[in-house]
Amino acid sequence: MIHDESGGSEGTSDQARQHVAGDAKKRAKRRGGLLRWWDHTSESLRRKIKPLLKPLYRRFQIRSVIAWFVPGWGEVSKSPGGAALVGNLRPGHSTAPLIAAVGDFGSGKEPAFDVAQLIAAEGAQAVVTLGDNVYYQTGYQALVGNLYGEYLEAGAFFPATGNHDYSEGRGIALFDRYFDFLGGHRWYRVTLGPFEFFMLDSHQALHHPDIFTEQYDWLEAALADSTAQWKAVVVHHPPHSARSRSQKEFRFPYDKWGVDMVLSGHDHTMQHLEFDGVHYIVDGVGGGSLHKFEELLEGTQYRLAGRYGAFFMRPTDTGLHCYFKTTEGDVVHEFEIAATSPAATSAPTR
Repeated sequence: MIHDESGGSEGTSDQARQHVAGDAKKRAKRRGGLLRWWDHTSESLRRKIKPLLKPLYRRFQIRSVIAWFVPGWGEVSKSPGGAALVGNLRPGHSTAPLIAAVGDFGSGKEPAFDVAQLIAAEGAQAVVTLGDNVYYQTGYQALVGNLYGEYLEAGAFFPATGNHDYSEGRGIALFDRYFDFLGGHRWYRVTLGPFEFFMLDSHQALHHPDIFTEQYDWLEAALADSTAQWKAVVVHHPPHSARSRSQKEFRFPYDKWGVDMVLSGHDHTMQHLEFDGVHYIVDGVGGGSLHKFEELLEGTQYRLAGRYGAFFMRPTDTGLHCYFKTTEGDVVHEFEIAATSPAATSAPTR
């Protein structure tokens, strides 16, 4: 059973935390022969073939629309929250692990596989998602497991919910079923080496005011309780974003709560903003269709539209080294968050 925190001020002991075992049944399955052939075709041939596939693509889109009208599908149901987990790290640096964040990736399209390959090639030891793990009814094994099965098998993959996890197919029930190690908890905390990630369920919170308040109170108490060197909040809807989709409701007093970073998806761009010493990352370029910017926000440190990639974090001997890397292999932006305590690792930068 997963421990359900009450949200009070009492500390969370190691005994109270649930260690994630991993699940070998979710390992990636071999892609079919047709898909393997498609992976190796030239771009010129793909441009000729894609128009022939549009009717099939539209059919799946229509099925997703119909799902909205089927009772129980797409329902924003309430859930428990507050689980305290201890995740695993795949082989690598034990005290300075490389963690990858990926958002809005569940398209099943070629860029989603490219991003997954980038994360594996970079040597990430664990993966945190920023929501929208699926977009279609193809299912979680096809859209998640076949990309990140090695991380799921190792107990090193931790998802946040997004609006599409609720709206597609049979909705959030499939999220709960596939990520059964969460025990139905859709907001939770997970320790990964020197990191602790606090995963919110923003879509549920926006639909249920009582859940919004419950998550707010839980987050404040959990952050006060945390002894992690690096603290990051994951919320699918970004508090700050340069595409007119800022969700101001989630502009919590993160600086007063000791948060280092707030990681979000929803907008399919790369963004780094900073307010009151807190770094806000938007990373929605994991495999879905890409977005363009509509405005330039104050506090913007970097932004990029039109390219796929992922966000990476690794502690160093001076702080926390962070960077965006594209599927073309380019590190397009990197920065370091200075350590606030003498507890430092001897790891070099990337």
